[in-house]
Amino acid sequence: MKYIWALVLCALACLPLPVRAQEEKRAPNTGTAALEKELFQVELKWMKAEFDKKTTGPDSMGELWTDDFFDILAGGKVVNKQQMMDQMVHTDRHPGTGAFPDHFKLRALYGNVALASDHTVIKGVDANGKIVVVREMGVLRMFVKENGKWRVAGAGLVPIVPAAGAASAK
Repeated sequence: MKYIWALVLCALACLPLPVRAQEEKRAPNTGTAALEKELFQVELKWMKAEFDKKTTGPDSMGELWTDDFFDILAGGKVVNKQQMMDQMVHTDRHPGTGAFPDHFKLRALYGNVALASDHTVIKGVDANGKIVVVREMGVLRMFVKENGKWRVAGAGLVPIVPAAGAASAK
């Protein structure tokens, strides 16, 4: 398990270098920009399906996720499609809570496989009923094009932890 987590961390740390080199060699591609927007929309549909606990039908976790979908959660645990859907269905949801991704960036495209990154904020409710940020993460998102449609293959979540002394510096 530690090996998988280390592999994801290394992949995230190394990803920007080859991508930067590729960006310097190619002219801006409107197809890539359009694909980035399309994949971000798939991600937002995925987050809505999780919040709504929608496991079947159009725009559901079952439809949006590949059969081989997996997530590497912030603690390093690997879960498959069914385990993740079970976890989402049993999570207590309140309006304004859930996962909120931003800074979505398509990092690499290899035929029918796309890798993207984002910054995701998880919001929950504190003991006083106030909506608060529970955690922030850097996320590697994986997409696969199957039968002409982009689907989610999985994600690797890396917690963003404040640097030591950052809280005392404020």
